Formats: sequence, C-alpha cells, structure tokens
Amino acid sequence: MFGGTFDPVHKGHLAVAHGALDRYCLDEIIFIPAARPPHKRQPMTGFRHRAAMLEAALAGEAKFSISLIEAERSAPSYTLDTLVEIRERVGNHHYHLLIGADSFVEVHLWYRYRDIFRLADFVVAARPGIDREEVARQVRRLPGSFRYDSDKEMWTREDDDFHIFYFSAVHMDLSSSEIRGRLLGNREVKDVLPARVAEYIRTHRLYVKTG
Repeated sequence: MFGGTFDPVHKGHLAVAHGALDRYCLDEIIFIPAARPPHKRQPMTGFRHRAAMLEAALAGEAKFSISLIEAERSAPSYTLDTLVEIRERVGNHHYHLLIGADSFVEVHLWYRYRDIFRLADFVVAARPGIDREEVARQVRRLPGSFRYDSDKEMWTREDDDFHIFYFSAVHMDLSSSEIRGRLLGNREVKDVLPARVAEYIRTHRLYVKTG
C-alpha cells in the first residue's frame, strides 16, 4: 500500500513503486490518495483531480491499482483506519506499507502507530537529506527490540517478527512541492511528470497562478 497526497503524482513515485514491487516480490501496489491528511498541510489540488492524475499515470500498469477509500470518510484519514478497512475489503494478506524516509522518521507521531505495526510491514524508501543512520535511530525509538540484517537492509522486531525494510535501491529525489513550484513558475516538467499527467494538468489548468 502506497499512500500519499500525490499532489501531483510524479515519476519518482512510479520509480519507487516499480522498484519495491520487484525487490520485495509483491503481488500488487495499491496507491491510496489521501483525502484529508492529518499530519500534513492540506493538498493544493482537490481529491478528484489528484485521483484522476493517478489514474492517468497508472494506465496500463497491470500490478498497480488505486483505492479511493479515504475519500469515503468525513473525518481525517488516519493510516490505521485505512489499513483496517483495506484488510476487510481485500482480504487477510501479508501487507506492506510503502512510505518515504521523511515520513518514517515522524511515525511515532502518527495516530495509534503501534497498532499499525500489527497490520503491515514497512518499506521505507530512501529520501534526500535523510540517511540510513537517521532511519536506524528512529527504529531504536520504537517499542520492542529490533535486530538488523545488513544484507537484506531489514530490521526485525524479535517479539512478533514485524519487519522494517530500508529500500535504498531507488531514491525518490523528486518532491511534489518542487514540481508544483516549477508549474507555478511555468517551467519545464516533462522530465519529472508522466506525459498523461502533464497533459491532464494543462487541460484542467492546475497549479497555475491566479489573480
């Protein structure tokens, strides 16, 4: 499960998703656009547009799908609630939660984060400015005793076999905020956005200066 605001979805998101799919032999990546993220500034673009951009970006990807589950709630979208509902709808499979290292170092601030660890392993994608040691420090702050396997780049909690994988093979060096800045400045984005997403943005005049 790959959650985020996707405001907009970009090539970095897709590269990490493809890399994780292969590295961890996953059956599917479910992209889950956040409706009202409780831990972040509210998205610049409405949910309908962000979901449509995801659909455009993932067209033809047999192992990628989208869940609009978070738009069904009137309350803020907590990761725990989403995981519980996904498991109820999709089935009791072995789930992984794919997040950036910048989000992982704040995971102790998430709503009932300890319960999330009982529902899914974590795949932590490398991000600029946050090295492996900072991720390791966050792991040491978490409840339980973890052992590290350097070959697999994986921490395992000894009492329940919960895993945290550090995915360093593909760096998501792009950020949606940087891309929004390019778009607002009318600068080139074809190197960072899927063509269908760029076309959708142009057609609907998203991320343009007003007034």
